[in-house]
Amino acid sequence: MVLLVLILLVLISSSVYRAFYRPPVYDFSEFESAALDFEQRLAAMRLLEEEERQTARMARQRSFQPDALILTPRPFNPNNLPPEAWKEMGVPDRLVATIINFENAGGSFRFKEDLRRIFGMTDNIYAQLEPFIELPSRAEMQELPQSLTRFSEASAERQASRNVMVNINQADTLELILLRGIGPSFSRRIVNYRERLGGFHSADQLLEVFGMDTARLAGFRQNIIIDTTFINRININQAEWVDLIRHPYIDRNIANSILAIRRQHGPFHSIDQVKKSHLITPQLFQRLAPYLTVSD
Repeated sequence: MVLLVLILLVLISSSVYRAFYRPPVYDFSEFESAALDFEQRLAAMRLLEEEERQTARMARQRSFQPDALILTPRPFNPNNLPPEAWKEMGVPDRLVATIINFENAGGSFRFKEDLRRIFGMTDNIYAQLEPFIELPSRAEMQELPQSLTRFSEASAERQASRNVMVNINQADTLELILLRGIGPSFSRRIVNYRERLGGFHSADQLLEVFGMDTARLAGFRQNIIIDTTFINRININQAEWVDLIRHPYIDRNIANSILAIRRQHGPFHSIDQVKKSHLITPQLFQRLAPYLTVSD
């Protein structure tokens, strides 16, 4: 009888155990979320590393292919420009050495086109440097008598009326010299920077023009119109690396980051999505936003 009772207890013990014991329930959702976030970050890091390796390969290739060079020029006068300044703009070392040797031998640059005659200066390099060279072109010198007449007329008009209004995103160099404190040199700088920027959405952006200061800007701030409908925007769903780094607010690392996000997540549906890049701070996004679009 005892043995029979023991057998029965053994048979029903598992049912009794399951009836009274409830195994603990563990919530793995936080761990799974963290693991997913880690995988996404790891994938982004791998994409960025691949972009950096690709950039390095492109840089090595450019050293052997001068026509593929992408420069980062700024306004400059080529006469007696230090070698370091040439190199900061991305000009190849061999070409810099040739320019310095030319100047050491007594050479100088009177016109923009004189730089083009330097041995080793390719059409691609000159085309990128030409808008930033602070020298007149030969064509400008040929038109100088007529330009002086127009400049005199413009100066007279400026003196006669201080209420002139200029659309800063549409005006040419002759319209810009109507503004107080703006001469031919500054007007060219403003137009050149406007073309690189895509247009101005704030008067304070004029302080980014080489040589501009707050006192000069204050002299004509009330005489300019900021029409943002003339701003040229970058389509971040179609832009390539070269298109992105041409903008003054986008450097090589930021361009790589934007392309990495597009490759990982697909086309952008809103420009706000570029903020996924840790390189694009809220302040930088505020500056960039007027120049970005996701339109087809």
